[in-house]
Amino acid sequence: METPKTQYADCDGSAIAFQVFGRGDKDLIYVPGTMSNVELAWDDRRNAAFLRGLGENHRVICFDKRGHGVSDPIQGVPSFEERMDDLRAVMDAAHSTSATLFGTSEGGPMCALFAATYPDKVDGLVLYGSMAKFVGNDEYPYMPEENIVLNFVPDIWGTPAAVRFFAPDLLEDEEAVAESTRFMRQSGSPNAIRQLYRANAPMDIRAVLPMIRIPTLIMHRRDEFAIKHHNSRYLADHIPNAIYLELPGRNHAPWVGDWPTLIQAVEIFSSTSVAASGDQGSQQRQLATVLFTDIVDSTAMLAETGDDGWRKFLDRHDEISQNIVASFQGRLVKNTGDGILAVFNGPARAIRCAGVLRDRLSAIGIPIRAGLHVGEIKKRGEDVTGLVIHIAARVMEYANRGEVLVTRTLADLTADQGLNMESRGRRQFKGLPEETEILIANDVGADD
Repeated sequence: METPKTQYADCDGSAIAFQVFGRGDKDLIYVPGTMSNVELAWDDRRNAAFLRGLGENHRVICFDKRGHGVSDPIQGVPSFEERMDDLRAVMDAAHSTSATLFGTSEGGPMCALFAATYPDKVDGLVLYGSMAKFVGNDEYPYMPEENIVLNFVPDIWGTPAAVRFFAPDLLEDEEAVAESTRFMRQSGSPNAIRQLYRANAPMDIRAVLPMIRIPTLIMHRRDEFAIKHHNSRYLADHIPNAIYLELPGRNHAPWVGDWPTLIQAVEIFSSTSVAASGDQGSQQRQLATVLFTDIVDSTAMLAETGDDGWRKFLDRHDEISQNIVASFQGRLVKNTGDGILAVFNGPARAIRCAGVLRDRLSAIGIPIRAGLHVGEIKKRGEDVTGLVIHIAARVMEYANRGEVLVTRTLADLTADQGLNMESRGRRQFKGLPEETEILIANDVGADD
């Protein structure tokens, strides 16, 4: 197989490098972890053999996330929302309507979020050496504490010590160590890796796992040191009907060690997951962020303006709402009389949309409040249903004039966005066994 040509997909003005190779009739999108450079990967003998193995029975699409490898450099670190946008852009550019996602290490959580958000684009989900949370705590003791995560790997990045950490089987081969350390350095500088880990530190997708409805294979090497296998066990225990495969070995890098067995498992899984995904009706269910808004003191405004004046206010409200929701890639499901119900495929976009909508409507004398939650929706024609709808509506009821309130689940999914959140306490919602924490999103709006 010749080295594939690097192409570029445009995503909001950023050039995302990708390659397409292989001879299969099923699409497989390979999403690597921190080490990512679509061109230099082929200079590493083992990595190249691994990629060729993937291409034996798949049409493989691989790409560098923005800020990585030969994709456009950026200021700061891309959020999970932006990384999902990158993946969508690459699929469109590669003319892929659906594919099996193969996410390794740090690439796994983004693939899991994508699978829950866009089930119609995903035939199956494969996670290798991945995790549900990037930093450990008492509730999730499977990852190191934050100070270790932020310092240990960046401090050794691009050195033989990092090879010992990620691929210890290579240490006896000086040429392999040189290839691996060069690949790391060309993926990103130590400072860039530190910034990436700092952005990943709040990452927590535990609440999303039960909403993944597509066939899922979880793999991990039993004696790996970099990411403990308990992380993958947790993923398999919380994703419905997930298959867990524990492999022998100690290397985190999938292309080091017994990679043919790993690829064989992917091939067997992907050959059955396309049919299985269609059987589950997963396209009707997806992860979404739900926004409810409500005009404050609408009865008093109606009494003051009269029917004709109120109708003009509502017409202007509806027009502005429709335009602003669309500008944040959302869908206005319906007008509720004195507010709206809208759904979004990006949680941070939904929160920012609520702030902008509040400010634009306030400027013309229409005060609103907003409530948001993230969860599984089910399509019913043009309408949507699900517990998430009711919770978002209840959250809105606790909001005062001009406030944008969100649930803790939504706040956790947007933790890498730098949004200013302040707790408003916990509430008991009907249908939920535990109380839900509500937070106010500060400093989101037209000037954000």
